[in-house]
This record gives sequence, C-alpha cells and structure tokens, in this order.
Amino acid sequence: MAAPVALEVEVDSARNLIEEGAPVLDVREADERERVRIAGSLWIPIAELKERWRELPREGTLVVQCAAGSRSFRATKFLREKGLVATSMIGGISEWQAHGLPTLAGTISSASGPAPGR
Repeated sequence: MAAPVALEVEVDSARNLIEEGAPVLDVREADERERVRIAGSLWIPIAELKERWRELPREGTLVVQCAAGSRSFRATKFLREKGLVATSMIGGISEWQAHGLPTLAGTISSASGPAPGR
C-alpha cells in the first residue's frame, strides 16, 4: 500500500512529484497565470473549482499551486474531500521561482492553459 500523501509539501518534494509525472494544478487567476506559470500545468481558477473539479485526472497525486500557498491549501482540502489525491505546494509559485526552477510567461493558450475537457 502506498504511503499517504502529505496535505502540504515543500517545493523540492513538489518538484520530485512533478518529475515523476504528477500533474500540477494552478488555481490562480488568469492575470497571475499570464505573468508566470509552471510549464504543462493544468489551470482551473479557484473560483471555478467547485464546478470543474471533475475535469482533473483521478490517478496519481495532483500537485496544487497558487501564488504563495493559501489558495492551493484550500483547493487541496476541497479536492481531498472529493476523493482525489492532492497536495499543496508550500509557498506557491513564488517559492518555486525562489528555488530557480523553470517557469513560462506570456499569453495563455488553450492548448497549455485549461484542464482537459475545457
């Protein structure tokens, strides 16, 4: 049986999960996402999560991120209540950048922005 996934993980642990194939869910608003985002991340603004959570992958661990960790923590708790395996990245994209990890910037395209099915 797999070990339980922590409610929150540090950036290094999140990076390891992502490198192992875990999808990233960005719950920030469009203007925040246009400024900076993690390549390949799924996107559902937190205000839309209650209606759109079924679009997310059901297998494996989902790494949830926002700007600094507050919204992703709330989103992670919600997703866990719905039966998904999710963990919040402590410090959000701000901490990701502070670690010098790669990001993208610019206009969001439909191919790389929203979660599948949207």
